[in-house]
This record gives sequence, structure tokens and C-alpha cells, in this order.
Amino acid sequence: MSNVPSTRYGEFPADPALRDRIRCLWRFRQDANACAPTRVLPDGCIDLIWDGRRLFVAGPDRTAAMASLAPGAHLTGVRLAPGAGAAVLGVPLHLLTDLRVPLEDLWGHRARRLQARLEDGADPAALLQAGIAALQVAPDRSMAWLFARLAGADAPRVPALARELGVSERTLRRRCQDAFGYGGKTLDRILRLQRFLRLAREHPTLTAAALEAGYADAAHLARDTRLLTALAPQQLVDLHGA
Repeated sequence: MSNVPSTRYGEFPADPALRDRIRCLWRFRQDANACAPTRVLPDGCIDLIWDGRRLFVAGPDRTAAMASLAPGAHLTGVRLAPGAGAAVLGVPLHLLTDLRVPLEDLWGHRARRLQARLEDGADPAALLQAGIAALQVAPDRSMAWLFARLAGADAPRVPALARELGVSERTLRRRCQDAFGYGGKTLDRILRLQRFLRLAREHPTLTAAALEAGYADAAHLARDTRLLTALAPQQLVDLHGA
């Protein structure tokens, strides 16, 4: 649910002991009178979400997803740390790309127990953190490193990262598909868009922000925003800018 254009959405930190598994926690409340779908931008991450009725996984999106929420709906989410999703959920993430899947389908009786406690009124953020903490898993540190490199300023090209990791581009693509739901080049495109949104309000023009974010020119920015969000750059910034 990152980049939802409203103060109704808020993030807060996870338990420091779980930073290798959880990137952040978040809450979102739909306006009581809202009826239009909410646009959720791709961010290279995967979320566990409790919406008051269902406990489900929001898989990694390749493009913006439109979420239809009931007026007054209240969601609590756990955003998994980069490189941790496949280990926490027990499946390669390309099986979940662009999907919303009941957590029960992945965790079985463990998810059913969590859902029962949530239905009884347990705090969703605390309960989901505890459920993740109880798992004996090892996040993929090399994929967490790759995500950080692509998300940062002066992100290198994916072939250069493959060389740094000592793997072929084909192997890196497969590992990215397992860890993020899509290949490294798609992840790079998504994280560049997120970087542009963070920079857009700090620059006098969108082109200046685009160049700092890593786009070749304004046309490159326009192509990517249309591809990933179906919006023009100015529309994107107006609706989703930080």
C-alpha cells in the first residue's frame, strides 16, 4: 500500500529484532464516504494484510493495482523486508506476482490460528510480527543487498550487479524472480519510479527530478510512468508525490 495519496495511510517501524524480515508496519483507513478504488503503486515489496475479515498476502505488483475498499475500511499491513518474502511465505514470489492470496493457502493451520485470534480482537500488527518472529527462516541477504543498491542514489545497472555478485545475468534474473516476483530489470524500473517520486517535490522541474532519479530524459520518465501507473508524470506527482 505504499504511495497511497492520503494522510489516512501511515507507516511505523517494526521490532528492531525483525528488521531482516519486516521493512515496516502500516495502517490505512478508507474515508467513510469514499467509493472510488484506491491506486497502489508497485514498490518491489510484498505485504501481509488484515482487513478486518481476511488475512491475505498482497503479492508483488508489476504495475499499479486498483484496490476497491468499503467505505470506512481499516487495513493493517506488514511489509516484508526485501529478500525475506520467499523465506517467510515459503514459496518463490513469482508464484504470487500481481495476486492477492489468502495467507492460509501458504501457511495452513498457522494462518488459521492467526485469523481466529484476529477475529477475537487481537492487535493485528503485534500478532503478525509475533507470527513472523516465530518462523525459523533465513532471508536472502544478497537479494536484500541488491534491492538496496537499486533503490539508492546512482543505482548501478543490473549487469554490473550480477558481476559484483559473481553470477550470470540469467542466474540473477531467476534469483530476482524468486525473491521479488520479477527480474532485476523490472525491479530497477519500479525502484527508479519510487526514487523519482521522493525527489519530485525537491526540484524546480519534473525533468530535473527525473535526471537525478536515473532517467535518461523526460521521454524516458513519461514512458515508464505510463507503463507502471497508466498516469502522466505530472498526474503521478500530483496524486502520489511525497
